Amino acid sequence: MTEHTKSRFGKVLRLGAAAGSVSLTLAYAAEAGAWSLEEAAAPYKGTTIRTIGESLPPLEAMDKLKHKFEERTGITVVIEQYEHSEAVNKVMLDLNSKRGRYDFILQPHRELGRFVANGHLAPIERFMNDPKLRDPAFKPEEVLYQGLWKEISWYEGKAYGYPFTALTMYLWYRKDLLEDPKEQAGFKAKYGYDMQVPATWGQYRDLAEWFTRPDEGFYGTAIQGKRHEALWYEWLNFLYSFGGDMMEAKSGSECGPIIVNSPEAVESLDYYKGLVAYSPSDTLNYFWDDVMVAMQQGKAFEMIMWNDATYAVEDPSQSTVSGKMGFDLIPQGKGGKVGQVEGWTYLIPAYAKNKEAAYLFIQWMMAFDQQLEQHMNGGASSRPDVYANPDVKKITYSKASMDTNAVAIAKPTIPESPDLTEILVLELSNVLAGKKTSQEGLDDAAVAMNKLLGDCAPLKFPVK
Repeated sequence: MTEHTKSRFGKVLRLGAAAGSVSLTLAYAAEAGAWSLEEAAAPYKGTTIRTIGESLPPLEAMDKLKHKFEERTGITVVIEQYEHSEAVNKVMLDLNSKRGRYDFILQPHRELGRFVANGHLAPIERFMNDPKLRDPAFKPEEVLYQGLWKEISWYEGKAYGYPFTALTMYLWYRKDLLEDPKEQAGFKAKYGYDMQVPATWGQYRDLAEWFTRPDEGFYGTAIQGKRHEALWYEWLNFLYSFGGDMMEAKSGSECGPIIVNSPEAVESLDYYKGLVAYSPSDTLNYFWDDVMVAMQQGKAFEMIMWNDATYAVEDPSQSTVSGKMGFDLIPQGKGGKVGQVEGWTYLIPAYAKNKEAAYLFIQWMMAFDQQLEQHMNGGASSRPDVYANPDVKKITYSKASMDTNAVAIAKPTIPESPDLTEILVLELSNVLAGKKTSQEGLDDAAVAMNKLLGDCAPLKFPVK
């Protein structure tokens, strides 16, 4: 078991621009005018750098932007795009082999502790402190959401990268149907109250039941029930909102008592399983791509979904419901207004062959102009000045992203985090498949987590 640090920041992250400054000793290169990308890149002209990430709008947007960097620097950028799990697995194979195929990687922050513990990463400070590489106009300690940067790109007090995407999950719903007078009248006649954006899970379930019409190929919701990371991520929204958590810890890099089998957690899983009745018959084979397609094709009323996928449901070239959607915080439970902080982060492997050229591209992508363009084309920026842009404010889902980021809860980033995810994916899948009750599945998960983590993670609730 690794040694974990004491608390550096609270469990509930406040990701605003005033979240605090970051103390770094930086070797600034005098004034901004004394530095240019072209001059900094000159030694690496003709170099090819390679990266890998998840095939979603943020990475697709970066792929469309890279030519501007290539034209200015003479450095070629190759971007490999894969499904989430495949992108993670390919990176692990490369890091473990130390081949150095990738000059920088884009990975979910739950992997960070494992990468650091195994010596797989080059700390980003190495490049930030190099006056030949560091653009003095880019000051991450001032322009990034500080809490977010720390949570998804730092480990045990050291910066390892910059946020590629500031991700969270929130409510997607069919606004056109919610505002339909005929639907409103029928709903009120059955449930006794006005149809509205669901503020509670009871209202969410009523709406899911009301709009479930299998004969029409339309369902109230669609859950991500496949045995896949998507299942764990989706359930966390319910877990947090019902007042539960996986462990009692003050930050993602800490260990703590296991509470994943608390009464609140069991209640959240019972509720989550109940939504299967209002989902397509094959919902236990769905992950995030499948539910996104269901919404794009107009086959579901509401769901909990990722902000970096929202662009695809609002793009009229991809979606039949573009312009018909609404977005809001997830319904509120005992845990109050909550969300989950998640992100993919730019990291430079210790074995990369072109680290300096990779850093120059990463730093270029973090600048305001690139962040704005990427965000407008489906990205999820970590810069508050991007969200303050008038064009960004016009995007239908921007407020939901901002509001959810403000109440986000940190996830574990300890080296064992990927194993904790696997444990919960297995047990959640067992519960949805009817092999175990919610209590049995979460009890088994708690025991397995305790066995993995040891003394730093005692069981708080007895196993029944």
